[in-house]
Amino acid sequence: MDRRRPRVRYAFAALALAASLSACQNDPQPGDRVTVEIAALDWLDRTADPVEHLTTQPATCLSEPHDPAVQRGALLFASPVLLGGQAAKAGLSCAACHRNGRGNPDFVFTGISGPPGTADVTHGLFSSIRADQVFNPVLIPDLATEAGHAKVDRETAGVLETFLTAQIVEEFSGTVPEPQAIADLAAYIRALDSRTCPGAAYEDQSWNTELNHLRAGLAGQGSMSSAYIGAMRAALGRLHNRIPGDNFASLRADLISFSRALAGGADIGVLRAKLESLVTDLDPAAAQSLYNPDILADALR
Repeated sequence: MDRRRPRVRYAFAALALAASLSACQNDPQPGDRVTVEIAALDWLDRTADPVEHLTTQPATCLSEPHDPAVQRGALLFASPVLLGGQAAKAGLSCAACHRNGRGNPDFVFTGISGPPGTADVTHGLFSSIRADQVFNPVLIPDLATEAGHAKVDRETAGVLETFLTAQIVEEFSGTVPEPQAIADLAAYIRALDSRTCPGAAYEDQSWNTELNHLRAGLAGQGSMSSAYIGAMRAALGRLHNRIPGDNFASLRADLISFSRALAGGADIGVLRAKLESLVTDLDPAAAQSLYNPDILADALR
C-alpha cells in the first residue's frame, strides 16, 4: 500500500470514543500492523512524507515561551473545540493550518485548498457569513514571520482580539469565546516571532508538547471554562491516538479517565495528580509509540 495515502479517522475531543479504536495484540514493533488515527493525515498533501510530517514540526518561535498566558494560548490554538461548527467536527484547529504557530506548506483540504499550503477562507463549508461563492484559496501565512505579522495589527490594544473573535464567529461559525480565552489566544499569537527561533528550521514532535498544554490548562486556580476543558480533552485525545497496543491498555484507560474527570468538573488538585501520574507513565512508552518514526512508518504501510 502506498504509505502516502493511509486511511485515517479522528475523534477530535470526545476521548471516550477513543476506547473503541482498534489496538494490536502486543506493543507495536517495526513490522506490526496498527491502526493510525491521526487527524493531520486527513489534510496532508499526498506527495508529502507523512512520517516526517507527524514526527517533526516547524521550530518553536516564541518571544515569551514561559508566559502563562502564552502557554494557555498555545493550548487553545491547538483545539478544534475553539473553532466549533464543521471545523470542530473535522478536527481542524488553528494549528492545523499554522503548525506550531507557523505555516503548513503540505496542507490540502479537499474543496478548500488549491495548491498545497493554501486555503479558501471565504468558502461556505465552515460558515456562510463570509462565503463569497468564489473559489479563491490563499497562501497560509507563517504567523511568526514579518509577513505573518502584517496580516493584522498586533500592537494596538484590542485590534487582534477583535480580529480573532471575528475569525472564530464569522469564518468558522463558532460561539464567541469568553474574554480570557481570546486574551490568551492573542498573547500566544503576539509572542510568535521568527527572530527568536533556533538555527534549525524544524524540531522533533513529542508528547511533551501535549503535556505542556495540559500543564498550562491546569495552572490556574478555580473553575475552568469549557474552552480550556475542551482543549485539554483534545490534547488527551491526541496522546491516546499515538499510543496503540493492548499492553498499553492501562495507560490508555488513564487518558480516558483523565478526560472524563475534566468533563465531570473534578477538583483541580485531582486533575493535577492525574497529570503527574501520566508524566511518569508516558516516558517508558515513548519508544513504542507513534511518535517513534520507525513504528509510525510501519503503521502507515
